[in-house]
Amino acid sequence: MPFTLKFLLEKYKVIIPQIQRDYAQGRESEYELRKGFITKIKQTLQEEEPVLNLDFIYGYTEKASKDEDVFIPLDGQQRLTTLWLVHWYLAPRIENELDENVKSYLSRFTYETRMSSKRFCHNLIQQPLKIKPNIPISEQITDVSWFMASWSNDPTVLSILNMLDTLQQEMPEQSGWENLIAKEKITFDFIDIKSDEFKLTDELYIKMNSRGKPLTPFENFKAQFSGLLVSKKTDYFDAQLFYEGTSISYQQYFAFKIDSKWMDLFWNYRNKTVNKIDNNIYRFIYYVAEFLFFRGNPNANSFDVKNDFDFLNGVFSKKSNIDFLFNALDFIASLEDVNLFFENIFNEVSVFDNYTKDYFYRAINNTSFDVKDKTLLYAILAYCTETGSKEVDGELQDFVRIVRNLLLTVRQPNQSKRIEYTTNLRLPDVSKYCRFIDAFVNEIKEQKKPVYAILSENDFIGFTDIENEKTKASLIVQSPKLKSNFHKLEEHPQLQGNLSCFKLDSDDIEQKIYNFLRIWNDEIPESYKIRAFLTIDDYAVITHEKSSLGKIWFFGCKDCWNKILTAADKNERAKILEALDKFLVEFDKAEGSETVGKLQYIIDHYIPTEKDWRYYFIKYKSISENPFIKLNVYAWNDSRGFDIHHLGNSGVQPLHSYHLNPYLITLRHIFTQNKMLTLYWGRFTDPSYIKIEEKFRIYCKSDGWMIKPLENYIIADKLFDTYSLSEKNDGYILKEPGNKDRIEVAVDFINDVLE
Repeated sequence: MPFTLKFLLEKYKVIIPQIQRDYAQGRESEYELRKGFITKIKQTLQEEEPVLNLDFIYGYTEKASKDEDVFIPLDGQQRLTTLWLVHWYLAPRIENELDENVKSYLSRFTYETRMSSKRFCHNLIQQPLKIKPNIPISEQITDVSWFMASWSNDPTVLSILNMLDTLQQEMPEQSGWENLIAKEKITFDFIDIKSDEFKLTDELYIKMNSRGKPLTPFENFKAQFSGLLVSKKTDYFDAQLFYEGTSISYQQYFAFKIDSKWMDLFWNYRNKTVNKIDNNIYRFIYYVAEFLFFRGNPNANSFDVKNDFDFLNGVFSKKSNIDFLFNALDFIASLEDVNLFFENIFNEVSVFDNYTKDYFYRAINNTSFDVKDKTLLYAILAYCTETGSKEVDGELQDFVRIVRNLLLTVRQPNQSKRIEYTTNLRLPDVSKYCRFIDAFVNEIKEQKKPVYAILSENDFIGFTDIENEKTKASLIVQSPKLKSNFHKLEEHPQLQGNLSCFKLDSDDIEQKIYNFLRIWNDEIPESYKIRAFLTIDDYAVITHEKSSLGKIWFFGCKDCWNKILTAADKNERAKILEALDKFLVEFDKAEGSETVGKLQYIIDHYIPTEKDWRYYFIKYKSISENPFIKLNVYAWNDSRGFDIHHLGNSGVQPLHSYHLNPYLITLRHIFTQNKMLTLYWGRFTDPSYIKIEEKFRIYCKSDGWMIKPLENYIIADKLFDTYSLSEKNDGYILKEPGNKDRIEVAVDFINDVLE
C-alpha cells in the first residue's frame, strides 16, 4: 500500500541497519543522479504535477519494546534518506528550530551503520540551525558548535551534507511543504517481507536490492555481531565496560570503537594491502576467533572451523573471548607506530623467514601467517594486554624468544627433503601451546619478576622441550652475562633457538659459542667443517633407516646443518653433543688465526688408527666438496664404508635420483684433465663406475676395487704381479698395499694401464 514518510515514521521507528551500506546518493560522484532526483521532487511539489511514487520500499518490522515497533529497510534506504532530508530542509522552523511535531517524527529515523552517522542524524534534528540562503548548508553545519570534527571522516555524514547543498541549490525558495505533507504528493509502496501477507525472509534482499551493492562478509558480521553483544545467549549480556569515564554495554563499546580508534588503525593500512578496509577488519577478527576456538576446544579439528556467522558468534558469545578481542584491538590501536613495535621485537628475535616483521599486517593480509606466526602474535597480545606493556623492552623480547624457541621445536623430518626439519605445529594443538603461554603470562603478571627467573622457578606444560628452555633460563639467572651469548647462538639460522646439542653449563661456554659462530659461518666452505668435525667422531645422522642400498646418512651441507646440530633423536643428540663440544675445544687449541687455517690444522693433524672411511673422508676434500653432488647424503651398503653411494636426492625415494661412489668421484677428480676416464652415474641399485678408455671399468667395493675388463682387453701379466690382482666373479679385485691407501693404489694402477 502507498505510504508517506510522515505516516511511516509515525507508525514505526526506521533504523538503517549495520548490514546496509553508507548513504550513497550524496557522494561527490553521484552529483548528476541526485540533481535529477531532486529536480523531479521539486517538480512534483508544484501544484500542477501528479503524485510521485518512489516505487517499493522493502524491509521487515519487529518489536523493539512493548510500545514501539521498528522498521528495518533492506531496499530503499537511499530514497528514504533523501526523502527524510527533503522533509528536514522544507520543514517550518520556530526560532531556527524545527516545529516540535515535525521534530518528533523525523527523530524516529536513524542510521546504525556507524555510531557517528547516528549521532549526526540525531543532532541534525534536535539542534537549532538558521539556514542562510547564500552560504552552503554544509558550511553552516560544519561551523556550528555541535558538529564534531571526526564526523568529517564518516561517508554517510559527508553524503548528507552534499545532498543538503544540492537541495539548497535546486530549491532555494524552500517551498512545497504543504504539498509534501497535507496533499501527500510523494509516496512509496511499503512491503513488510515478514508479514503474514508475504512471509519472506531478509535473504530475499540479495535478489531485490538492484540499487545496492553486494554485501561484504564484514558488513554482514558487523550487523549480527552488534546483535550478539546484547544477546542473552552470551555470558556478558548485562556486563559493562568502562569508556571515557562512564560504564557502557559491550554493544556500545563496539559501536564507539569500530567507527573511531579501531577504524583509524585499519585505515592506516589501507595503502599497504590490496584488501578493502572492511575485509582487513574481518580477517583480524576471524584470526582471533579461529585461534581462540582452538585454544578453548582441545578435541576440535579443522573441520569444526567455519567461515560463517554461526562460528564467529559461537566464539564471541564467551566473555573471555570477546574481552581478548576488544583488548587486542585496543592495544594495537594505542600503538603510535604498529610496524615499528613489531620491528623492535623481531629485529632482536628472528623468526627465520624473509617476510615482513609486522605481524599485524600478516594477520590482516593472511599471508605468511602460519600456525607459528598466529601463536606468536597471540602470545604478544596476551603478554601486552595482561601486563599493560606498550613498549618493547628486554622482558617482552625475552618472552617472545622463549615462545619462539618452543614453537620451533615442534617439528618433524621434511618428507620431501629429509635433511631438513619442517614444522609440525597444528591449529588443533593450539590449546597445548596456550597452556604454556597463558600460564607463563599469568605468572609474569603476578610475580613481576624477570621472565627467565619465572621460567626457571616454575613448572609449565604445553611443550615437550620446556626443560631445555628451563636449563638455559637457570644458567642465565645464575650468570646474567651468559644471556647475550646464548641469544647470539639462538639467532644462528642453523640452530633457530635450539641449543640442545651444546654443553651450556661448561666453564668455557662463552669461548665455545665464539668458536661455533666462527666455524658455522657462510663464508667457511662446508668441506672444512665436515672434515674437521669428522676428526673428532662420526657425527652423521640417519635420514632413512633402510633402502635397497642400505641406511642413508647425512654429513651436513650448506644451509642444512640444522638437521645435525639440533638432532631430534635422543641417541643422535647425545653423540653430537659430545663430538661438538670436543670439536669446539680442539678448534680453540688449533694453531692459526683464520678460521679456515685452524680447521685445516685440525685436518692435517688427524692421526687415524686405521684407513677406514673416516680416513678417506677427512683426507680427500673432493668427497665432501665436488661438482657432481653437494648434499653429502650417502647410502651405506657396507659397514666399512666403501661400497657407498653419494646421493643427489634426500627425499622419500632418494634412489630414484642418480648417485656416485665418493671414491670414484675422488679418482675422477685426480684425473680431471684426462679424457680417457669417464665417470658413469648409478641409479636405483645399479652402481656407478669409471670407464678407462676401451679397456675396463672400475668399481669401488667393500673389499677393494673391482676391475672388469671390456671385450678384447687383456690385463698385462706384469700388472697382475705388481698389484696382486685376484679373480672374483667376472673381474679382478685390486686391494691397497700396506704402504698406500685405496685412492693412491688406484691412481698408480690407472697410470700404468695408460702408459
